[in-house]
Amino acid sequence: MQRIILSLMLFGVAFAAPKVDFKNACVPLAQFSKSQKEVLLRSYLAGESEGFGLTLAAIAWKESCAGEYKMNFQDPSAGNFHAYIPGVINRYPQLKQNGFTQNMVGAMLVEDDEFAAKIAILELKFWQKEHKGNWKNIIKSYNKGYSWKKSTSANTQAEKYYQEVAWRIKELESYFKGKDMQRVALELPKVHKEHKERKEQEKQEHFYVYGEDFVSSDFKFLPIYQVGNEFAKPYTPKKTIIKDFELLEIY
Repeated sequence: MQRIILSLMLFGVAFAAPKVDFKNACVPLAQFSKSQKEVLLRSYLAGESEGFGLTLAAIAWKESCAGEYKMNFQDPSAGNFHAYIPGVINRYPQLKQNGFTQNMVGAMLVEDDEFAAKIAILELKFWQKEHKGNWKNIIKSYNKGYSWKKSTSANTQAEKYYQEVAWRIKELESYFKGKDMQRVALELPKVHKEHKERKEQEKQEHFYVYGEDFVSSDFKFLPIYQVGNEFAKPYTPKKTIIKDFELLEIY
């Protein structure tokens, strides 16, 4: 009997779920790691030319804790700015709205911060035009689309989201001027150089769909390619049997 009990105990230990140290909250800004600080700075630089520098940095802080939590399966959304994945796919007329494509676009948003930033900026610019520059409404719609105008509950959530982003912007205005962030900023050119060299190296590698290369990617139009269940990110410009297509501006 003791052997049976011991065996059951060992069986339970052998097949027990691994221990996971879950974190369910974002640490205070003062405790951000170097990588989190870099996400904030890159976000600011990505949005600065469009007038969304602090806004984009604040959204990165709010949505993903500056890159710490890049996935939300409930939406589903992904990336530093938690772009709504079905909405991203809708911008590409030749992409199919299915689980496979959602997984691949979600992976791109998580792995490619530049791509995620471009998508977030396009979204902000759309709402900027839609709301005639009303920043509060832009932020509310970034979070809830049009629904906050139709639903009291959605409006309450959107209002709270706006207040949290606005508060973060005020915090970041002084935070970016601190010596610690200035040191991180001085190192960014080196980081950018390494990133550029890595991208150039990736361009020399071959990515194929049905044995053919794809057309060049472009900063503005962000091509994504899909044939059936074959999917690849854009890369080196070469001849292809597949026509490229442009990212739609949904205005």
